[in-house]
Amino acid sequence: MKKFILMSVLYAIILLPSLAARERNPMRGVKRAMAMMVAFNFFYAFLVLVVWMQLED
Repeated sequence: MKKFILMSVLYAIILLPSLAARERNPMRGVKRAMAMMVAFNFFYAFLVLVVWMQLED
């Protein structure tokens, strides 16, 4: 599980902008990419601060 949490950053860097690139309007695509990255960062912070501490090696 810890490895997946660390690897999720790599997945997000590739997946989130590629999902936002499907927008027809480039400005809306950039805004969507930024919003998804901010949401992912909050989710990642939660995983690291709460879930990571509860996991055993």
